[in-house]
Amino acid sequence: PGSSVVLALTMEFTFVARQVDGLILVETWDDLSNERLTPLKAQAKQLLKTLQSAPRQCSIDSNGFVFHYVIHDGIVFLVLCSQSYPAKLAHAFLLEIHNAFQEELKREYGTSYGVDYRSLVDTIEKPYYFIKFDSVIQTKKKDFKDPSSSKALQKLNESLSDVSNIMKQNIDDMLRRGENLQEVGRKAEDLKYASHDLKKTTKMLSFQALLRKYGVVGVIVLFVILFVYLRFF
Repeated sequence: PGSSVVLALTMEFTFVARQVDGLILVETWDDLSNERLTPLKAQAKQLLKTLQSAPRQCSIDSNGFVFHYVIHDGIVFLVLCSQSYPAKLAHAFLLEIHNAFQEELKREYGTSYGVDYRSLVDTIEKPYYFIKFDSVIQTKKKDFKDPSSSKALQKLNESLSDVSNIMKQNIDDMLRRGENLQEVGRKAEDLKYASHDLKKTTKMLSFQALLRKYGVVGVIVLFVILFVYLRFF
């Protein structure tokens, strides 16, 4: 019974990703050999690709676990916890990761006046660009791993997060919403190309109509000009 309580209060893995496309900047696992987390990791990656217009913070149920996430300045901070892990503590953890990541951005890109960290992150092409930030996440996680510890309770008391206002969703609904958004995106892209093709076709038809209307006149005028040129020059 004692060990089951410990297992019931867990933080399994953490992702930091770009909101616009779900590109993973860093991820942290506590137990790489735990096969039961493999499908949840796949869900997390799917989820990260659906958050372009999502609420700024949310908790999403998934078969006895909860994905908690917050979004700041185009960056998603996501952690998977057991269902019984305190939501307020999970969001306090994510806030600390966000604050630490801001410091990481300063180290990476400097602090000169006018530096736009979001734009710089948007130019990143390869995943796991901030993989070294994993060690910072692991250090922070130690303070939150046991919700009953004095450090965790202190973090909980200091937290300004109001979990009563945090939206709660189901993973299937979120992923379905993401698929719908992707379908809308594909249709919008198809419509854009169809519109482009229609413009080209319209221009071609207009040109052909002009040829039919003025083609004979044009040939006559050209013939007259050629005749005059040959006759008098």
